[in-house]
Formats: sequence, C-alpha cells, structure tokens
Amino acid sequence: MLVSTEAISLNYIKYSETSIIVKCFTKSNGLKSYLLKGIRTSKKKKINIGFFQPLTQLELDANHRNNGGLESLRSVKIINPYKTIHLDIIKNSIVMFLSEILSKSIKEEEKNLALFNFLKQSIVWLDQSNSFSNFHIHFLTKLLPFMGISPNLSNQSLDGFNMIEGIFCKYDGSEYCLNGEIISHFKIFLGTEFDESIREVNTSKKRKKLIEFLIKYMQIHLPDFKRPNSLNILYELFG
Repeated sequence: MLVSTEAISLNYIKYSETSIIVKCFTKSNGLKSYLLKGIRTSKKKKINIGFFQPLTQLELDANHRNNGGLESLRSVKIINPYKTIHLDIIKNSIVMFLSEILSKSIKEEEKNLALFNFLKQSIVWLDQSNSFSNFHIHFLTKLLPFMGISPNLSNQSLDGFNMIEGIFCKYDGSEYCLNGEIISHFKIFLGTEFDESIREVNTSKKRKKLIEFLIKYMQIHLPDFKRPNSLNILYELFG
C-alpha cells in the first residue's frame, strides 16, 4: 500500500556494504523500518543518508506491506528543518540520547497520533530554545504516560516512591522504595512544562541522579529496555 506520511527518524544501521536500515516513527503507522539499498555508494541519490540524522522530521512516500518486515521508501524530504540542533554540540547530544531512548522503548507498529505530536513539538521546542538544561529530564518524564508506565499521581504528599508499583508511598527503606531530594524533584517535573524554570535542579549532579532514576524506572517496566550508550557522552558535556 502506498502511503504518504510525516515521520521522525529514530536511527539507522548499516546493512551490507552499500545499504542501511532506517527506523522511523511515522504519523500514519507508528514504528516502521525501511531498507534503503545502495544509499551508501558515491553515486548521487534522490534519497540522501543525511536525511536520517536522529529525530529529523520527514515527509515520506512509502510502500507499507504491514507484515512486520522491512518496508521500502519511494521518496523522502525534510520538513521543519532545524536551525540550531545540528550546530550546538549539547543539543545534538541530547537528541542522540533521546533518539536512542525512543528506539529502545517504542515497539508497536500502530498509529499513535498523540505520541507523534509530542515528539514533533518537543524537538521543535528544543531547536528554538536558549534555555534547555533540563529539557531531557522533562522529556523523559512526559514520555512515561505514552509508554503506559505513568506513575500514579495520587498520594504525592507521601515521602516515598515505590519504583515497582509506580506509586507514591510512605518510605519503608526497601530496595525499590526511594525518598529524599530525588523524589521531591521528580514530583516537580511531573507537574511542569518545558519552558518552566526549575531552580531546584540546577547542577549536573542533580540532573544525573534524576536521569539515572528515570532510566532505572524504565528498565523495570519496559521489556528489553537497556541503558543508553549515549548517556555517558551527555554526562561529560553537561559536566
């Protein structure tokens, strides 16, 4: 079936000597993987490998067989080209980190317009923003409901958080029950937007603790979710 759709590039891997497999999150059909043959050759191609940098917004004409296998692309063009992300090393590293998170967490081949719009609007916000030091923490926190693992927001007055149950609770000292500053900060992020300044989280050490908490929470609740390789690069830059 021929489909024209917006899409967000997540990543690509090399396939054979001249080809790549691209993973995209499409507006029409959710997660899709495409085989692009011969794209790594020196000959001029209508479809350029540069189109598939992490979280690039695209418009695709594709053949979708919807059988779980690799699909094919007929044409690609970039829409909403970014003005700062690929020129700013920190923004670029954030995007690489988030694209790896999404590649590891999104599994379903089904339309999810709310998730697509969230991704699209979030990255546009990052591209346009001059104050983005906590953007990746905001993003991970807001991603949880789309993954079906949103914490229960009742009982936020209690001092603990049970990572297994995903509930706020009275701190009991058990392995997966946390309290203290990290949970206080988590509560703040649950109720704020990207453009709201969170003065309580203003050091790389505090950000690292929150990110590690969120990654661990995702590892507990998402099958096969692994710690992103790009995370250490992000820490070095923010450090």
